Amino acid sequence: MPEPISIGTYTNPSSLMERLHSELRLLQQEGIPVEVDIDQIGEFTFLDCFPRSKGVLSEDDSWESIKNSVANCLAQVIVEEWETLIIKKIVRDNYYYYNEEEKQVIFQKTKEILNPRGLNVYRQRERKEKVMERLLEYLDLNRDLILEGFVNFRLKDYQKELENVVSAAVDEFLLEKEYAEFIRLLTYFVEIQEPRVQKVQIVFKKKGNFALLNEHDQPLHHESLEGLMNDMLANDINFEDLLISALITLAPQELLLHVEAGVKDSDAIKTIRLVFKERVTNCPGCSKCGGNKE
Repeated sequence: MPEPISIGTYTNPSSLMERLHSELRLLQQEGIPVEVDIDQIGEFTFLDCFPRSKGVLSEDDSWESIKNSVANCLAQVIVEEWETLIIKKIVRDNYYYYNEEEKQVIFQKTKEILNPRGLNVYRQRERKEKVMERLLEYLDLNRDLILEGFVNFRLKDYQKELENVVSAAVDEFLLEKEYAEFIRLLTYFVEIQEPRVQKVQIVFKKKGNFALLNEHDQPLHHESLEGLMNDMLANDINFEDLLISALITLAPQELLLHVEAGVKDSDAIKTIRLVFKERVTNCPGCSKCGGNKE
């Protein structure tokens, strides 16, 4: 009889045992009786898997089925459990200069990139299939597998992929941090100055531009805007930056947003709401935003 397939680990062996028993139970339901012996050697738990007796398949086919089931189980454990451990280690080792709260944010962003909403199962399955392919290659030539060693030395490309995802998460985190600081500064500038106008209406148009109106639905004209507009247009500043700068200069007491149908929430709209907070009101629908008249 060939040597049993022996899996050793010191990382959460009880979870591996539970998953392996569940996986091999499916084989037994298909008429392939499987036995698992458990040995404890130091800190390692070893699970030895082999056919208990002759079943519906030949000996070679039984071993092939056991190998596939073991590989499937291990791939599932690595992607669903070890992946979290690997990511946390990458964050801890490579980004040690962030505090614990920041590390947790980076970790969560990494998980979101790996498993985006709506594609969670699909993305996990992709990674699991790649890992399972490596496991089958290994088990074709070896009967003994130490899970920690396999992950550390046989899945370097998988770990490199995770490192790249963590790096992308860090970039996203830094951008959000810079944006939060930008919002904080703009809010401060608005709060420390007296409003130059009482009310400004902004009409966001489908073509990507906007219009500034006063409380009488007339185009807004103000002396403090003239120099700003000329300077920014001369320096090829985009419409959204121009709008934010104009509003910060005016610091209006009230802001009414009209958004034409089909216009999505832009960065400018988001920034206005964050900076001006309770000063902002959304128009429920009128002729300026193409909705029903109030």
